[in-house]
Amino acid sequence: MQELLPSIHQSIICMVAWVEKKSEISIDIGKLTICHWKRGSSERKIGEIVNVSMMVEGCAKGVKYGLFVANAVILVGGIVVFSVGIWTLADRSFMERLLGSDLYVSSASILIATGIIVTIISFLGFLGAVKEIKCMLLTFFIILFMIFITMLVGGILGYVFRSEVDDRMHTEMLLTIKLYQNDTQVTDAWDAVQTHFQCCGLSLDKNPGYEVWSKQNAHFGGVYKIPATCCKTKDDGLRDRCQKDPNEMNAYLEGCYEKMKDFVERHAKIVGGIGVGIACLLLVGMALSCALFCLIK
Repeated sequence: MQELLPSIHQSIICMVAWVEKKSEISIDIGKLTICHWKRGSSERKIGEIVNVSMMVEGCAKGVKYGLFVANAVILVGGIVVFSVGIWTLADRSFMERLLGSDLYVSSASILIATGIIVTIISFLGFLGAVKEIKCMLLTFFIILFMIFITMLVGGILGYVFRSEVDDRMHTEMLLTIKLYQNDTQVTDAWDAVQTHFQCCGLSLDKNPGYEVWSKQNAHFGGVYKIPATCCKTKDDGLRDRCQKDPNEMNAYLEGCYEKMKDFVERHAKIVGGIGVGIACLLLVGMALSCALFCLIK
């Protein structure tokens, strides 16, 4: 077999030379191959073929390792998105009743679902890259593309309707003032908001926020002027005095709307930043998976 290798190699050179019309004569007699070529052009052609093959193989390995890294980053990103969604849903959902919209909680649910899907899909990308299975890589690309489009559309809608959310929040907060102590969900929401943001009521016509309670709610038109959660102290005796005669020393007098609005805007920026970051990672993952798909024979 070793004796045949030189002859086989010579035959390949002659064939390439003949195809390129750079060989004058090619004769094969048994194990003996005779080939006349012009100025080593066939040998140069064989070298070029080998070099191109090595370049393609090296490029495929680079793309493969790049896809590994991209999937690792996407996996971490999915975990981060999932964690932010859980934090939002568990720690800040008390504001939903006063927002006049379910977008806040819905965004948290979308983050959780997206985080789970992205985390699972990253494993699919790993497996497709390791095994070099074109079907898995194609599936990986399609799912990433669908997630990317969903996040893009969600971002555009959030940007378009952001001002509408502000207006609805102000209207809903004003309407729920009258329902305080008549609706358990509303009462709990206002108590949580006033405690968390250290505010009181809603500012109307440039008046202090705490005044809205005595003007808009029948429970605070007599002896008590504000809810207990507007008071700075937790002592029952001092809190009773605070509710009867609120002032800067014992109560929060500033309205809650601006603080809630600022919080929602900051949260929207965080969610938007995470969304843009994940979208960029998805683009990289799609590009690398598509490249590896094309390079696999």
